[in-house]
Amino acid sequence: MRKTISIPFLAILLLGVAAAPSSAFNQPPLNLGLTDILDGALPGPGTYFTEYIQAYQSDKFKDHDGNSIPGNPKVANVLAMNQFVHVTNRKILGGHLGVDVLLPIVAISGSGSVGPPVSTNPAVLGDLVAGPFLQWFDTKLLDRPFFQRLELDVTLPTGQYDNKYLINPGSNLWTIEPYYAFTWFLTPQFSTSWRIHYTYNTKNDDPFAALGANDLQPGQAFHFNYSFEYEFFKNFRGAVAGYYLKQLSEDKVDGNSQADSKEQVFAIGPAVSWAASSNFFLGLKSQWESSAENRPEGNRTTFRLTYKF
Repeated sequence: MRKTISIPFLAILLLGVAAAPSSAFNQPPLNLGLTDILDGALPGPGTYFTEYIQAYQSDKFKDHDGNSIPGNPKVANVLAMNQFVHVTNRKILGGHLGVDVLLPIVAISGSGSVGPPVSTNPAVLGDLVAGPFLQWFDTKLLDRPFFQRLELDVTLPTGQYDNKYLINPGSNLWTIEPYYAFTWFLTPQFSTSWRIHYTYNTKNDDPFAALGANDLQPGQAFHFNYSFEYEFFKNFRGAVAGYYLKQLSEDKVDGNSQADSKEQVFAIGPAVSWAASSNFFLGLKSQWESSAENRPEGNRTTFRLTYKF
């Protein structure tokens, strides 16, 4: 495989809605659509830095039936996600051992109400994410090139958090997220990339004060990113890309399951990626959400820059 493949990597941070009195909107920041085109196909061992700049805005918060919540709630954020990846030459089970570290910086604003006012923490430091992974470069599926990665990410509660705010940069809990990513070249020009996550959250022992609870635990979740990519010109790819989230278990407040608290969202939109050189990659995309339940529904635009040292 040539070394001019562009790559988005693993990452997080959609929108941190800490805890609403409806016992919903509780999932921590997740990688919903931050990565897609050629996600499984890292261009060889080495050290990479990726900067994601993402703008998200929503003027609709949806309830468990998918209906808009009254109170004219609005939220927006601008994220700078800083990611370092190192892929070694050491192999385990045929895959190259690597490590990934991410640090998000995010500015959040909001207005309206979802019962209480939509209050946002002015702090900017999000939760640190780190994890080991195995990357396979030389496998095939149906005799076509098949790149794949298996990773175990852990999100640490290092971000800034204050329980007087509805929305915070940090989540005040631990998140454990194994995921599997792959890119499959169906032809030399046409490929598809997927990243499939399972999310487990620990308890937040200092939830949003208006909840009047001692602890809150967001439910377990399944989510994936997808893209269908085509190389229109040399080193330039266009794609249809998006994501889907489905919460599998109800949130718990003080150990009690909360009915109708599962979150859901689907998104789709156009994306482009350009390998400017063998070690410099650019990407741009915009994705629109729909079918949201118990979370905001909006639009996300992301610019990505990756440099291989």
